[in-house]
Amino acid sequence: MAAAAGVAAVLPAGPVASQVRFGSYPFQLGVASGDPSADGFVIWTRLAPEPFAPEALGNTIYELTWEVAEDQAFARIRASGIGLARAHVLHAVHVEVGGLEPGREYFYRFRLGKYESPTGRALTCPVGEASRPLRFAVACCAHYEQGFFSAYRYIADDRPDLVLMLGDYIYEDAWGERRVRLFDTPEAQTLTDYRRRYTQYRTDPDLQAAHAACPWLAVWDDHEVDNDYAGVTGENEVCGGAGVRDSFPGRRAAAYQAYFEHMPLRPSRLQSGMAARLYGALDWGRLARFYLLDTRQYRSVQACPNAPTPWRCDNDRGRKILYSGAGGGGFVDPEEPACKAALADPARTMLGAEQERWLDAALADSRANWNVLTQGVMFVTILESWNGSPRIFTDAWAGYPPARERLLASLARHQTANPVVLTGDIHSFWVNEIANAAGRPFGVELVSSSIATSTTDKSQVLPLNPQVRFHEGNHCGYIRCDLDRDRLRADLVAIDDRLDPRSGRSVLASFEVRAGDPHAHRI
Repeated sequence: MAAAAGVAAVLPAGPVASQVRFGSYPFQLGVASGDPSADGFVIWTRLAPEPFAPEALGNTIYELTWEVAEDQAFARIRASGIGLARAHVLHAVHVEVGGLEPGREYFYRFRLGKYESPTGRALTCPVGEASRPLRFAVACCAHYEQGFFSAYRYIADDRPDLVLMLGDYIYEDAWGERRVRLFDTPEAQTLTDYRRRYTQYRTDPDLQAAHAACPWLAVWDDHEVDNDYAGVTGENEVCGGAGVRDSFPGRRAAAYQAYFEHMPLRPSRLQSGMAARLYGALDWGRLARFYLLDTRQYRSVQACPNAPTPWRCDNDRGRKILYSGAGGGGFVDPEEPACKAALADPARTMLGAEQERWLDAALADSRANWNVLTQGVMFVTILESWNGSPRIFTDAWAGYPPARERLLASLARHQTANPVVLTGDIHSFWVNEIANAAGRPFGVELVSSSIATSTTDKSQVLPLNPQVRFHEGNHCGYIRCDLDRDRLRADLVAIDDRLDPRSGRSVLASFEVRAGDPHAHRI
């Protein structure tokens, strides 16, 4: 049997149970896989007979049997073992499965006594030349209140090899005029709050289907913690003063813990202080190298925080008031002298020094035909016009120009083959062509709309942005990509009506990126 590892930490002891009876089915939150490699992947579930009352399981440690097979009937089992569900991680189980064959499809499940989980599908990465094209889906921005998760259902129907989740898997805050279902708290602040958020999400059948369909590669953006946070600085730090500043690191740690508990991440990604190293690279044979970038945990605070942009902050009576100069991003004039100087500061970083060094080294040793950077926020600088003067958004890469140029210089220095940037965040579809400050073209950025949020139509800014080849801001959806040695095809898949749980879908547009050609071609 193949080997596997569980949580690699010293864990509290407690009574152990392998034969139990529950009043309800204990696998109500489904299963998931992620972090695939050439010889394995991580598989996940959470024991939850009463999903919103986890205390009912007490401190008991539950022994779950897991199996990985070559067939859905589990006649050819290739790996099996025991996973421990422990209270301090909300009885979640993360099993790192190894020793499997590369480039194969597998199926997995969990068992506890008479109870059996749903079956999930996982794949190992190929080595060498891939024998067939790679299909992957690009997803982001799923607000539970603002729409149903039809996009996830269609992702599962497409039967991809990978799902790339680019952030805002949950939303910490409740907002929107048309809500199809409600959060149980207005804004998540504590570990209990974040855990309940993930529990609500994980009860959704369409999300469960997408997780069971294939492995996920996930990075976070801001709403897993707090809108527009940067490093250990929250959005409303200026609004709340020192109290917010002092409490935010604890809030971030709680959010990160809940994220780990509910995502198919390897326990080896955990670091001290409830940090997690999400950034890393995955090789799909020699076809593609995926670079997972963390654009939140290590970044510098946004520039020009006193820009006259109204933000909403809580006052001491719990009401929302307008406040100019709150933390977070804003639209600023990049030519205003003080702001121009701040934007040009080379010490400011989007990725942090350590991640920048890692990325440079990973680009240097890549032999992949395609190099795909998966990350949270808009990479191409988008100009907007406010009363006739240009504005940029400081929470995106436009607010970190030296950091962006350093990344582009790294791509040039290492002659990186066929770079493609995948982006989320902005609740609309974009196809952008990437160039550096000197105008040298590098590749293409594909921006996915949201799984379910209010959308963002920016068509009025297109005359200011000739680098944009396509934009549509009226539909939620995702991007379906098919990749082979010679081309990447991207279908921009739109959900007809996010407020309809059985909504249809359509392809708004399809684009092709050809190997050796840093441009997007509509097909």
